[in-house]
Amino acid sequence: MAQATPPMVVVVDDQALFRRSLQHRLRSVGYDVMGAENGVEALELLEAAPGNCVVLLDLLMPVMNGIEFLQALDRRPEASKVRVMLVSGAGVLDRVALDSSRIVARLQKPLEMSELRSALESELGPATGRPPGRSLN
Repeated sequence: MAQATPPMVVVVDDQALFRRSLQHRLRSVGYDVMGAENGVEALELLEAAPGNCVVLLDLLMPVMNGIEFLQALDRRPEASKVRVMLVSGAGVLDRVALDSSRIVARLQKPLEMSELRSALESELGPATGRPPGRSLN
């Protein structure tokens, strides 16, 4: 019997410590996680990644910011199964009006892990390969 592929999460944030910490926490509970420092790197990762995934997207980044990333993603029909959760600092989410159908959640930094877990499970289902007794909280 084939093993199920873990749900894919792509963390896109220019703050390396935040990105690596979030990747580690998500991996420890069974998600398949990749990280990108900006929107350009994220688009390159998504070209090689399975189509069904969730992107945790910071809005304020150098090279290609979150808004530019969403616009580029919307021009790619092959990325139709990619959903986006905006993850940004206080006030940023309130000031940005985005109506992309890909946006499934808006999460504010500092991130509440229980809120993130609930949002991810509603989009991807429970992480496969989750170690017994491990949770994001």
